[in-house]
Amino acid sequence: MIKLHTFTFNPFSEQTYLIDHGNGEATVVDPGMSHSAERETFANFCAERSLKPVQCVLTHAHLDHVLGAGWVHDTWGLKPRLHPLDRPTYEQAPRSAAVYGVPMDPLPPLGADLSTDELILCGQAELEVRFTPGHAPGHVVFVYTPGQWVIGGDVLFQGSIGRTDLPGSHAPDLVTSIEEQLFTLPDAFEVWPGHGPSTKIGAEKTVNPFVNAAGTGMLQAENRSGR
Repeated sequence: MIKLHTFTFNPFSEQTYLIDHGNGEATVVDPGMSHSAERETFANFCAERSLKPVQCVLTHAHLDHVLGAGWVHDTWGLKPRLHPLDRPTYEQAPRSAAVYGVPMDPLPPLGADLSTDELILCGQAELEVRFTPGHAPGHVVFVYTPGQWVIGGDVLFQGSIGRTDLPGSHAPDLVTSIEEQLFTLPDAFEVWPGHGPSTKIGAEKTVNPFVNAAGTGMLQAENRSGR
């Protein structure tokens, strides 16, 4: 069984994930480490467990989720992979860093595109890729059915949802993504988001004030009104 580890990095308190394959290899998801102390924390964690990162995948390419991509590439030679619709978001990240005044290493070249037709192999385990636009044009999530969890990026949070006021975001798409790609998972599935604590699908279907299973969420109501 693969193991999931989480780290809170950078000024945006982004959640970086490391998937331990169980065979000495690992997958990096959304590398957000932004300075030497955070890089050392991550590198030491890998070294202490004799883990070698062998692939890097992105839920999406907003600045806070790619701040460590250059370092991961320089350290392990990994080119980040993302959905092709989020390439413009990736290319925009250095400009966003300048706007926020956040230091950022040059971005590395991208690896092969992510496709919803493929499975991400983590040793013997497989992650399903689901397309979940709305917060970002090429946003995806990674579903691990045997462990009943999903790495959800910035789509669904505990009691909240991803922002829809950013370039490339689209509120109706985010509602559809949550309803059709996340709320169709079993209630017991744990959502590991891009920020904040994990939550359960069942809980968010019941009490999320923005998008819920009853269709009474604030964002759902806005979409119906046509605003």
